Amino acid sequence: MNSFISMIRNGYSDTIPVWFMRQAGRYLKEYNEKKGRMTIKEICMDPELIAGISYDPVRILNVDAAIIFSDITIPLEALGYKIEFLPGGPRIINGYIKNHDMKDIIYFEESNFKYKIYDAIKIFKEKYHFPLIGFSGGLITVLSYIIAGGPDSNLNLTKRSMLSDDKFNDYINIIKDMIIKYIRLQVRAGVDAIQIFDSWLGYLSPQTYENYIKGHIEEILSEINVPVIYFSTGTSSIIEKLSRLNIDYISVDWRLDMKLARSMVNKKGLQGNLDPLIAAYNLRYALKETSDIINAAGRSSYIFNLGHGVIPETPVENLKHIVNFVHHFNQ
Repeated sequence: MNSFISMIRNGYSDTIPVWFMRQAGRYLKEYNEKKGRMTIKEICMDPELIAGISYDPVRILNVDAAIIFSDITIPLEALGYKIEFLPGGPRIINGYIKNHDMKDIIYFEESNFKYKIYDAIKIFKEKYHFPLIGFSGGLITVLSYIIAGGPDSNLNLTKRSMLSDDKFNDYINIIKDMIIKYIRLQVRAGVDAIQIFDSWLGYLSPQTYENYIKGHIEEILSEINVPVIYFSTGTSSIIEKLSRLNIDYISVDWRLDMKLARSMVNKKGLQGNLDPLIAAYNLRYALKETSDIINAAGRSSYIFNLGHGVIPETPVENLKHIVNFVHHFNQ
């Protein structure tokens, strides 16, 4: 059995599984060649291209799972938002909540979702017969885009809406419904696991998480019937609370000591958490930290990854060496 499948289902594998967030990205010349002048939205209209881009890191790096190529903001177009990918991140360009423009926003329906993610997953599984992770943005992270129209520094606008806007529950229900339906689409197409990317969750206080967000996250998780990895950043103060959610693995960023994380997660699995910049800029030190991380996390219920996505400057050879090191750790 593949090590990723064995680990995420059973909590053990003969070798430690490894994959990388943003493993299909700009650091790979193969990705840049396939992408050419195409936008992310154009790529997401071509299911064969999505499948091929998603598989390239498996072939090149020897990672143990692929993740479907897309972006967390892509499903928002089915709600009526128009997304453009600009320097600094995705932007909504046709009105958003900060501008009090909700009149054309609708609930997510597959019939309104034009991107070929479902078809790409089917093609990938039929062609490559390899573990595939689907994904969605996390609730507060996606919500911040429709409130601010783009990245929301420190969640300033999102928190203001949360605390003072009578329509906040309407917004959150629309996004919650979208996330559930988008994950169902991917599961039905055949993904083996789901990772939820909630990069902005750490900007909430523990009390705000409990009072405003936790119950909605629990509703989303109750609708998922494949293993779930939950990724967030800056959430060391609530990691114990996250471990009580109906998830299988917690993916932690590089700021949290893995030994401390293991003591706080109530028997949940761990994923992470090498600093992406260390992986990019100093291979010798990256291998030392990789060893320290694995020793702290332990070999059971553990998947090696970075603490965030691969950065474009990362040498491919660095990641190859890290994968090989993890696969042969203590063998």
